[in-house]
Amino acid sequence: IPHLPVWAFHGAKDTVVVLEESARLVEALKKRGNKTVQFTVYPEAKHDSWTETYDNPEVYEWLLKHRREKAQAAD
Repeated sequence: IPHLPVWAFHGAKDTVVVLEESARLVEALKKRGNKTVQFTVYPEAKHDSWTETYDNPEVYEWLLKHRREKAQAAD
């Protein structure tokens, strides 16, 4: 998945999903060659990191600049 654009978001005060697990995922993607992975941690957010994410216009710009490549036919 080095070609897959990823932008991960996490609330620093999340008690449902541990912040370190998201950080591990991001680091694993980077180690496997993903140069586009981004990670945003909201210092005051708990499990609800999506509210700040959806309020950020940059997220929509980021989504719109990515396109799925056509799969190549097998020979």
